[in-house]
Amino acid sequence: MFIQQVFFGLLRYKEFLKVFTECLFSIKSSSTERKDEYLYAIFAYLTIFRFKELPLVDYQSLCIVKKKFFIIYSHKIFLK
Repeated sequence: MFIQQVFFGLLRYKEFLKVFTECLFSIKSSSTERKDEYLYAIFAYLTIFRFKELPLVDYQSLCIVKKKFFIIYSHKIFLK
């Protein structure tokens, strides 16, 4: 149920999240990639609109998984 609500929220706040990610890309252009726009939008939505509903442990585990994913992905790029 929570995942469905997150997808609905992403659609509901699509314009806001688009502006947010555009600002993020313009401010942090050297450390962000446009291909990760949806990932940034999901984390922005969870942080801004649903943070109080998520237990802190669950939110931290999502952030840890995101960091591990980027580490693995960046190593694959360098190995090519």
